[in-house]
Amino acid sequence: MPERQTKKQRIEEAREAARQAREQREKRQRLLKVLVPIIATVVVLGIGALIAVVVIATIPKPAFPGGPKNMASDGILYTGDGTKAAVAETAATKKGEKPKATEWPDSDGKAHIVTYIDWSCPVCKTFETTYAEQINQIVAAGQATLEIHPVAILDRAYLSSRFSSRAANAAACVANFEPEKFEAVQTAMYDEQPEENTNGLTNAKIKQIVQKAGAKSDDVATCIDSERFKNWVKAATDRATSDKALQGAQGFGTPTVVVNGQRWDSSAQPDFGAFLTSAVSGE
Repeated sequence: MPERQTKKQRIEEAREAARQAREQREKRQRLLKVLVPIIATVVVLGIGALIAVVVIATIPKPAFPGGPKNMASDGILYTGDGTKAAVAETAATKKGEKPKATEWPDSDGKAHIVTYIDWSCPVCKTFETTYAEQINQIVAAGQATLEIHPVAILDRAYLSSRFSSRAANAAACVANFEPEKFEAVQTAMYDEQPEENTNGLTNAKIKQIVQKAGAKSDDVATCIDSERFKNWVKAATDRATSDKALQGAQGFGTPTVVVNGQRWDSSAQPDFGAFLTSAVSGE
């Protein structure tokens, strides 16, 4: 049988067990002193990185410094081949680069139609509804060209929502990324045009209209949300409104329509179709 421990041995054994427990506890405490700051630092860095990612993701992309593709003249140009009309493709303009006016020979016998329109403008909607089909037919037939210049002059009519400018930006987005859908989108935007003295359309609603009209790419949607061509819209509008050749008795207004260098005065000649005929014939 094992010998029974003496009282002294039992006391020594208890002391030794207590000493070992104390050493283990002190060891854990020293380890925690080292690990806690490290863990805290890692957590803080992780949170900081997450915040940075979220912030960066939510910061709107800066406006593109140049102009959209297919608008080298500040307008999107359509020409016809006898059966259908197509967009004349051009490169994007660079920052500080001036637009290049489209030039045509004087004797080609075609009607070169240039329109300055605002998608938020009720009179532009009326012009589109009345004359778009006639214009599109003669362009497709190769008898005319059509150059559409989106401008933004009616922000004041939409309760500080900048709807006019945002609509013009949407026009530039479509011209840049899906030019073949431009006229369909323009028609759809006129169909959904809000009344003046309202908040206009939100970007979400504009995107919905644009997508329904066929311009469904993510690039167009992102361009609308970020107002990619915001700076270009302002610059192009400033160029149009300051051009004396485009001004009537009361200054610049929309729609402004020019055919073979002659500005249409709707007050003097209300029928644009008749004006178009006389401009082409040189009368």
